Amino acid sequence: MLSQALRSARPLAKAGPSFRPDLARSFHATRIARDHFLDANEEAFNKRALEEGSAKPVLVDFYAEWCQPCRVLTPLLKSHTGPESSYDLMTVNVDDYPELAAKFKVSALPTVVAFKNGVVKNKFVGFRGDADIKKFLGML
Repeated sequence: MLSQALRSARPLAKAGPSFRPDLARSFHATRIARDHFLDANEEAFNKRALEEGSAKPVLVDFYAEWCQPCRVLTPLLKSHTGPESSYDLMTVNVDDYPELAAKFKVSALPTVVAFKNGVVKNKFVGFRGDADIKKFLGML
């Protein structure tokens, strides 16, 4: 009832035969820079983490849904990565992609591997706090 009253109170101005009601209001959307590649598949992993000459290093967080430390670590990593930082974040579920985990010798969770220009630069295993993550990123 209220929406009907509002429609009748604000009639659309018609601008001749070229008027299109679907364009009466226009919204402009810009590309959102996203540098978190969550739940990446093997193709996305190969394309971004193993890409030579990439602009930013990529932190690959190997995790599993059942891993409690992984659930705490991922948000910490997200806070240090993204469009405004010098690092991208990619998460890979080891239950979905065990071959990727084996390829990078992931034997415990969580494991974070840092790639730069397609090469492994650093790695840590197990949960790390905020200060340790900053130190890890400083080593890259």
